[in-house]
Amino acid sequence: MSESRLSPPPVEGGTFLSRWSRRKRGLEVDEPVEAVVVAAPAAEAVAPEVDNDPIDARTGKRMSELTDEDMPDVETLTADSDVSMFMAKNISSALRTRALSKIFMNPKYNVYCVCAEYADDYTNFAPLGDIVPHDLKSAIAREAGKLYERLTGKGVTVSQEELEARVAAQFRGEKTPDLEAEYLARAEREGRLNSAETDAVSSEGEHHAAPDRVSAARTEAT
Repeated sequence: MSESRLSPPPVEGGTFLSRWSRRKRGLEVDEPVEAVVVAAPAAEAVAPEVDNDPIDARTGKRMSELTDEDMPDVETLTADSDVSMFMAKNISSALRTRALSKIFMNPKYNVYCVCAEYADDYTNFAPLGDIVPHDLKSAIAREAGKLYERLTGKGVTVSQEELEARVAAQFRGEKTPDLEAEYLARAEREGRLNSAETDAVSSEGEHHAAPDRVSAARTEAT
């Protein structure tokens, strides 16, 4: 092998062997190494102890010692009153309920959410007047259509719009005669009914059929 391959690689400050020799003779000192300081872990924060049985400032007793006799008069409670003493374990549920009801019935807390279904008074609504809801309008048209088919089938000439207006009046609660009997009687006077239909007009069952149908249709629509 060549000498270059046997010799160690040059090192800064001389060859490896020359540096080793100087260090051996004490002529070269290793560079000082900075000490690594490890910080001690911080002490964990200790949470303050919570008194599970605090003292009632009003009576000076422990909460576990309070009874109904130690409670203030419920009628003196206001929206800003401290009612924590009513939560003591020895307080009766009836007295606790009365105290909470007194607090939460105060206008400060007794506020309805406008998004809630109970926010409005549905017992005091304005009448619809001439406005006819969609379901009621459908029921009127359906009942008027049935009446139109029965009347025209018996030879009575009448428009469906007229029948819808008369049926709508019945749905509004107006006192109106039996529509079918009225139109049949009118057709009989005008001589547009045969004898079979004339007998049907005088039949009591036929006379009362229309109001029953209107009543059933009104109940279905509502």
